[in-house]
Amino acid sequence: MLFKILDLLQQNLDINVIDMNGLDYGSGMAYSYYYGYLRIILPSTGTNINGICEKLENFEDIHNVPISVKKLFILIPFSTYIPPDLKSLSYGWMENIQELEQEVRNRAGIMNRSYHNNIYKIYPNGPNSRNKPEYVAVEGATPLLTFFEVQKHFHPESAIYKKYSKQIIKTFYLKLKELIYNDLDCRDVCELIYYNDYNSDGTKVNIAEVILKRISTLKGLEYTYTD
Repeated sequence: MLFKILDLLQQNLDINVIDMNGLDYGSGMAYSYYYGYLRIILPSTGTNINGICEKLENFEDIHNVPISVKKLFILIPFSTYIPPDLKSLSYGWMENIQELEQEVRNRAGIMNRSYHNNIYKIYPNGPNSRNKPEYVAVEGATPLLTFFEVQKHFHPESAIYKKYSKQIIKTFYLKLKELIYNDLDCRDVCELIYYNDYNSDGTKVNIAEVILKRISTLKGLEYTYTD
């Protein structure tokens, strides 16, 4: 298999991942992420299980802070890299402040498996700004981090995954967007942010600003944060 994959690379074949009708890594990641995670933590499934919206409302009540957009924001960066703490990509504009209440399920033989999300506090223009902070539930799409790690190591498929990374990530995003949009229980409580995480000068973009711009768009406002 290794020789076959290397041979494909040497021939420089142009593979259109998007036209593979789901037989590709990106679509597979999207289905796995959707059914194995998002479909579990996003919707409300009854009186005993809170969905993401109820959890955000409970957070507001307990901590007496407003969450202006009650959705889970999912980051899908072009580079596929997502750090453990998003603060490191925000130039000091955001910090992790609290976990939301846990979701506990029995799945695939694992009893009482827990899932949870985090609330970040974003300071528009930085912590010394006088702007009102935004509170948001946000996280990276974890399959992308796995994909990033696969590309770093010399597995038989690593080289070809790296070559077609952009197509694979785009396919992941498009399939995940389709799955969420077609699910009435998830459509209005999840927001995908598919973005280039590098500026033209090679520096990392400020992820806090990316999130704030999307929040402004969702609220029908122009992004105008100033000191």
